[in-house]
Amino acid sequence: MDTRARILQAARKAFAERGYAATRLDELAAELGLTKGAFYHHFRNKRELLLALLEASQAEARRALEGEGPLEERLLRYALAYQEGVEPLAALASAHGGRGGEEEARSLAQEAMRQELTFLESFFSRVDPKRGRRLAALFASIVHGAYMLEKHVGGYRAEELLKEGVRVFARGMEEK
Repeated sequence: MDTRARILQAARKAFAERGYAATRLDELAAELGLTKGAFYHHFRNKRELLLALLEASQAEARRALEGEGPLEERLLRYALAYQEGVEPLAALASAHGGRGGEEEARSLAQEAMRQELTFLESFFSRVDPKRGRRLAALFASIVHGAYMLEKHVGGYRAEELLKEGVRVFARGMEEK
């Protein structure tokens, strides 16, 4: 794994465990055995690092949806990829604490969520032009809801919820 990929992997974990504001780039560099210079060669600041994480995760989820296979299968691959990569970062949008940087993280995460809804609306409009926007919102609700239940309520497994939710969603789309 190259240095940039190692940084992204470590940052994803640090943001999820410590939060955006509490994650210090110099500490992250030290944890990876990198000098500050080597770290900053790849990412000039924390904002750039978070943007790179969001973009990479969105691209992976989108590839899953645009790939080959039946619609239900592609929707599930997308949902699982989104839940694994983008959702923990998007959860920063509802983070509280008011520490320096949290507002920036919320703003970036909210923008990523808006971009994803726009992408989903475009995708679903190709499948069903009259219902693209509503289908995008419903599908996003299933994906976000599964994550939130597992993370904040407990007693639920997001993957199981996503499998069932996507199955019901895809069958409902077939009914029109």
